[in-house]
Amino acid sequence: MPSLNSQECTQRMGLAPETATVRGLIFNAVFKLVEQHRGALAATELRARIAKKPLVDFFSYPARDFLQVLFEAGELLTPQYGSSEAAIRACGAAAVGGFFQSGVGRTLTTIIGQGDPKRLFSSAPTAYSTAVSYGQRKFSVLGERRVSLHFKGDMQPVEFHQGLLEAALQGVGCPGQVQVRRMGMDEAEYFIEW
Repeated sequence: MPSLNSQECTQRMGLAPETATVRGLIFNAVFKLVEQHRGALAATELRARIAKKPLVDFFSYPARDFLQVLFEAGELLTPQYGSSEAAIRACGAAAVGGFFQSGVGRTLTTIIGQGDPKRLFSSAPTAYSTAVSYGQRKFSVLGERRVSLHFKGDMQPVEFHQGLLEAALQGVGCPGQVQVRRMGMDEAEYFIEW
């Protein structure tokens, strides 16, 4: 009998159009996290399930492959994080962490400035559209230190985005929290406070 995570992965893959893609940078961040916690062999074996060669950061690859990688990484990292949900959140954090450590990410942080999450998240719909080819995202200001992002048509688990958004807050030097309202398997609203 397949695990709950396996069943959810299959359902989410069914929501992904064949043309949906994710940048190699996101895949590579997950492979790096697996390598840090489980070793190079585990990361190489995970990558080998979808590709024979290393992925190029700025090339696009099938979103269905990313879902497979993400859910398998969640299983591999459960011992380190205590649950597959926490492991998937860590994968999201790793995805944005790699970005903020890149030359482009450092430049963006300089332009946006430390301590300005509202400005950062107002650009999130555009940033997401450069990283993935699917879904719609809408930014709304809810207060001086509170915003929301509404995701529709995005088949990634909410834990992945929650981890990514929390790490983005940290990337601009603002501790805070991200709460989620699930509206369906491919729709959610993220409330971000700092």
